[in-house]
Amino acid sequence: MHSSYTIRTPDHVEIEFEVAGPLGRFAALLLDTLIIIGSMLVLVLLASFFGLLSLVTDAGSLRATSSVAMALLGLIFFILNWGYFVLLEHFMRGRTPGKAAAGLRVMRDDGFPVSLRESAIRNLVRAADMLPIPTYMLGGIVALYHPHGKRLGDMAAGTLVVREGFATDPLRASALRSSSGWLARVEAGQSRQAVTLPRGKIDSQRLALIRKYMDRRLQMNPDKRAELAWRITHPFLEMMGEDPQRVAAREDRSEYCEGILRAILDRASQQAEAARRKSRPVKRRQAEAGPGPPVPESDEMDAAARKRMQWLRFSRQAKALLKSGKPALRRLPPEQIEQLSRDYRRINADLARARSMGGDSEAVLELNRIAMAGHLLFYGYARPGEKTRPSASWLTAFPKAFRRSLGPVGLSAFFLFVPALITAFAVMWNPSLGYDLVPVGFLDFEPARQDTMHEFPQLMRPLAASSIMTNNLQVSLMAFGLGLTAGIGSALLLIYNGIHLGAVAGWMTLNGNGRALWGWIMPHGGTELLAIVLAGAAGFLLARAIAAPGVQTRSEALKRIAPQALTLELGVMVMLVFAGLVEGFISPSTLGFGGRILFLGASLLMWFLYLSTVGLARDRREEKKASPDEDS
Repeated sequence: MHSSYTIRTPDHVEIEFEVAGPLGRFAALLLDTLIIIGSMLVLVLLASFFGLLSLVTDAGSLRATSSVAMALLGLIFFILNWGYFVLLEHFMRGRTPGKAAAGLRVMRDDGFPVSLRESAIRNLVRAADMLPIPTYMLGGIVALYHPHGKRLGDMAAGTLVVREGFATDPLRASALRSSSGWLARVEAGQSRQAVTLPRGKIDSQRLALIRKYMDRRLQMNPDKRAELAWRITHPFLEMMGEDPQRVAAREDRSEYCEGILRAILDRASQQAEAARRKSRPVKRRQAEAGPGPPVPESDEMDAAARKRMQWLRFSRQAKALLKSGKPALRRLPPEQIEQLSRDYRRINADLARARSMGGDSEAVLELNRIAMAGHLLFYGYARPGEKTRPSASWLTAFPKAFRRSLGPVGLSAFFLFVPALITAFAVMWNPSLGYDLVPVGFLDFEPARQDTMHEFPQLMRPLAASSIMTNNLQVSLMAFGLGLTAGIGSALLLIYNGIHLGAVAGWMTLNGNGRALWGWIMPHGGTELLAIVLAGAAGFLLARAIAAPGVQTRSEALKRIAPQALTLELGVMVMLVFAGLVEGFISPSTLGFGGRILFLGASLLMWFLYLSTVGLARDRREEKKASPDEDS
């Protein structure tokens, strides 16, 4: 199972985070799901209490307020379902109420908090992790076997979920008490900083290398483990009285080398324990010496007490500030922030010394917990690598992502339109197929009639626009997220929608309603179909990283391509909001067939010009700067 994940902080100190296990993550997910469902039920009860769920009055007329309220309710449900994790993990620095209750936090691979981009990537691809919906079985299996417990969304976003076990346990505080004196002696230069072997010494840096190998050897493949064991042990063989040639010829060379490394660590622990005995409290030495005049406390013991108090003080302050959040940190006076910063640097230095010089394992664990709290406190609000850009930058990022994804766009169009054409011709060739493929509501549908031309009252249009919009957005998010199934899920979803579209089109054409059908969908259909194609392309970008990662690992390839795929999907969502508004307000209007064709042409021309030209000149300038001057 997953145990720990080590990061190197900007202070050049290694801190180990405990990776969250499946039970803790499931408990957090269950609590968050209950919160989402409970919020929806509360909204429904409130709307019902105020009579907003009834569209028709006792007199048979429509309620304007009810239509708008139900439209807003549908949008809020969509935001709760898809935006709950995205927004809370961003604004709560990697937590949700469920994760906070379970003591979990999402963070980036480099130890910094998740930004809105990472939060969106890891949560908007949940469609794959949830398979078979809604069991989360696929995500659970992947996390179970991943060395750092990552589900598919974490791999794409470059994130992981860790435990926030940073609070010092009073039952283990004795480990800090027994080590504070030893570390005080180290600072004063009175403790051994090298391990003495029979024929030489090993400094703390080499000892840290041995300890790191022994901690991580079980996670290596056998060949790499054997090679590293020999390379690390070889310089120390003569110091331990071993003949390197005889050791190299042994059949159990790797096991023998690891035994030598273990013996070196045992010597380090013994020497560290001897150093700690010298720094025990004065009162204990007095008791061991028997009756007699009291022994005054030395400067060494004063330093040990000050160090221990500084550790515990910082632990309490960091825990309180992390619980109170960013406002509490802002309210601190400058001198207190400076003191916290000094304490944090000292703890990092003590942790590095204790880890590299064979300090007590419990003390290392507790110092690591305190350093973890300090890291989350001081770097929990940082956004490294993110530049403040003008708001118009996204307007150029979407078309740029489109132009860089023409291959996946063509593949997505193939999976949507080819099944649509085949199905349309099949239904017209064999009408009996229509009864199997065409939805029942469309079998007798005549779009040329006034009452079926979506000529519903104006008061119903907000509700129609909301339901159409949220349904299309969910389809696009499914096509995007299912790309993590190596594209199989995205392809099947596109094929299904293509078959549905082709069957309806073929049936209407067969019954003489083709022109009226296309006239009905023309205002919104062009934008809608283009958006679905682009959503499928975003999914195929993720699929390419899984199926053909190249020289990178699949996790690295996913992390690299996910921002481009997310940019496409966000653009798709904007397009579908536009299409939903058109379908809810313009498509059901009395606009004539010619006007509908004109609107379709204008909207497609708008998207074509936007996607093909916006930001193109800037891209060419950047490419020219990046490419070497051929004339020079």
